[in-house]
Amino acid sequence: MLGRSTTRNACKCNDRYYQDMSLTRKGIFKLRSKSSISRDQATKWEKNFDSLINDAKGVQLFTDFARKHHAAENIEFWLAVNEFKKKKLQGDRLNEATRRIYRTFICNQSEKQININDMIRKDIIRRIDEPTITIFNEAQEQIYILMKTDIYPRFLRDESFISLTAENS
Repeated sequence: MLGRSTTRNACKCNDRYYQDMSLTRKGIFKLRSKSSISRDQATKWEKNFDSLINDAKGVQLFTDFARKHHAAENIEFWLAVNEFKKKKLQGDRLNEATRRIYRTFICNQSEKQININDMIRKDIIRRIDEPTITIFNEAQEQIYILMKTDIYPRFLRDESFISLTAENS
């Protein structure tokens, strides 16, 4: 088990932690062609943030935008936690996955540290030795709100997205 004194030392943040997640830098985030996105699809995304982040092409486009604006860690964290919940891990596998997400997105030394309040961060640290599948729920909700109220409106105003809604009209 990872004790309180070693939790800080467990913050070795690098890309090898993505290897057994379905979320990878080179996989899910690559959008081959904007032409594969219909105007109707883009219009749905424009009207509803959930439609955007629950559509594979929408996630790819939104992530590419977020990466250009130095905010990709937010969508990556949100997706990683969704994947974490879907797997319904237990025991050692749950502990490993929890620590992986912690090292990648929560710890202070992480290159992909997300912006969550200190109370939530401390709660995750307090619970990391005996995690449950809900350990990241509050952090995920806070990041969802941040994406919906900050990154998403900027995404909708971006010329690349505006051109999608104007194409084929």
